[in-house]
Amino acid sequence: MRKYILSIPLMALLLMVASCKMATLTGTSEPPPPKQVPAPEVISVPQHQSPDDIKLVTAALMEALRGGAVPVENVTFDPAGQHSVNETGFFYEEFDAYNVSVTGYEVSQIREGAAQALLEGVILFKDVLNRRAAVYYAAQYTVTQTRVTITKSVIRGIPSDFPRVETFFVPEKKLRGVTAPLTSFADYYLFAIENAEPMHYNEGESKTGIKDKYVVMAFCKDRLFDESSLTMTVTDKALGAGKKLGEAISLNDSGWRILMAGGEFAPGSSRNKFFVTVSYKQEAASHLPHVVVGDYRNVKSKHVEAAPAAAQPASGPAPALAPPPPGSAPAPAPAPAPALAPTPGKEGPLALGQAFLNPVFPEDVEVIQARLKALGLYTGKIDRDFGPLTKRALDRFNVKHGFPKGQWGLDVQKALFKGTGL
Repeated sequence: MRKYILSIPLMALLLMVASCKMATLTGTSEPPPPKQVPAPEVISVPQHQSPDDIKLVTAALMEALRGGAVPVENVTFDPAGQHSVNETGFFYEEFDAYNVSVTGYEVSQIREGAAQALLEGVILFKDVLNRRAAVYYAAQYTVTQTRVTITKSVIRGIPSDFPRVETFFVPEKKLRGVTAPLTSFADYYLFAIENAEPMHYNEGESKTGIKDKYVVMAFCKDRLFDESSLTMTVTDKALGAGKKLGEAISLNDSGWRILMAGGEFAPGSSRNKFFVTVSYKQEAASHLPHVVVGDYRNVKSKHVEAAPAAAQPASGPAPALAPPPPGSAPAPAPAPAPALAPTPGKEGPLALGQAFLNPVFPEDVEVIQARLKALGLYTGKIDRDFGPLTKRALDRFNVKHGFPKGQWGLDVQKALFKGTGL
């Protein structure tokens, strides 16, 4: 019993010593210094003061991005170097470089009369439709008095953080009545501008609020890449909630996305409301949620106070909204795929891209389903519905041929019908 009593003071003494040491350590400790993270610094140099080699190398990289048809004088790419500046199928035609920013520039002399430089920056492109695209570029090159030789170069697209989206409600009969095939983003966009339902009260064909067949068309004005996801829902409640009123399909023209959904809608109706929600995800495989980049509804806006401005569409854009000439209006779509017959021995208009199948139209879906079924990818019945079975079959084809899932475009169509004579 005595040995336990004697151990109590010893334990108390040890606890006092330990507490003193802890207090000493706590009192002398200091927080670590803040971590310094180097950030890129933009070098703002007026264009007329920029070194000539920066101008020449940037111009050469832009020409290489455009396909290299116009070489830059006194600038060459080293054939033994490492270069990755081209894109497949897109050469920024009709796009102007409206902003070039240098984010890094270093020069070091390697011998008498010669220097080696490192250059990096960002180029912003823009076209007449106000579409935008941005690329990052970097180059290593040698400079002499007579020549610039690029030894290493790379150009990569910069994904958009919050892409701009424009949405139109187009009567289906106008889309079916086109006299020339719509095959590109620009074709569809200009068509939508000319034929979309005016979204002001007492204007357009839907001013009575009666349902009719319409196609909701959403255009992304910023270039997206294959890993990005852009989706559209048409529902009877806001932000994608409620009943789905239309199934959206996606068209991809070299990164320029179009979302389309057909159905019976009543633009301008306060009773038959519908909502269009466009969501974006920079990397489809990431765990981050989709971001809503477009939120639209069918309610038309009120007239502006200025009467002449409100009456202007009746006299200005009216010719663009006019139906096709008599004789062609009652006819079906001018280039429906079912009417195309195979051409033995050579490629047909579908494989050449001279006609375009639009999955919004059931007759075009029928042709797509028949081709996928012939390839053994589609196992369902030919029901002219661009539903889950058809989309899964198309995804299998896309993966096999190097196209992104969930996309339909002219390049996919040309690959799908290659060798068929259609």
